[in-house]
Amino acid sequence: MPFTSLLLLLGIGAANADTAPLILPDRDVAVTYAFAAPGRPDQSYELEYDAVDERARINNPAQGTYFLIDLPTGAAKMVVPQLDSVVNTPDLSVITHQITDAGRYARFTMLGSRQYAGLSCQNWLIITQQGTATACLTAHGVALHFNGKNANGSGSVTATAVSFGPQPVADFNLPHGYNAVTLPPGVLQQLMNGGSSQ
Repeated sequence: MPFTSLLLLLGIGAANADTAPLILPDRDVAVTYAFAAPGRPDQSYELEYDAVDERARINNPAQGTYFLIDLPTGAAKMVVPQLDSVVNTPDLSVITHQITDAGRYARFTMLGSRQYAGLSCQNWLIITQQGTATACLTAHGVALHFNGKNANGSGSVTATAVSFGPQPVADFNLPHGYNAVTLPPGVLQQLMNGGSSQ
């Protein structure tokens, strides 16, 4: 669930724009998140976001891998520098499309204000067809805390550091000369969850 939790931060849209918060950052930002889930060791992830093109990069320092996500198209790839490889698999695009589709019908209820990583945010209850969650969002659409539960389990991500400013363009581009690798359905899901199935 670590990777899908971070995707949820980016993929939930508003069913009613009049009552929903700004759900995507409206400016370039880099955020370090701590992930926690029952029965799993804590992990750290780094999110880089390009607001103009709505592209995201999620770095997994523990595994040395990262994901490149194009939100408008729903395309996503896993890059494995240790193997000079780019992983192509239907799993990633299916996950991003499922989250985006579920988010179109999300219902938001305001819960109150909180503070994480030195920034204030508004906490929201989010109900979708896939599950429920709370998300604390800044006025600029940056999620500082997310706690979610669905059929695959539960988990939370909390921002520990936030830095606004232009992100390196090269960070969102696929590396040149890498081999394309295709994994069978289901295998990538295990890799994204640290080698264990959901």
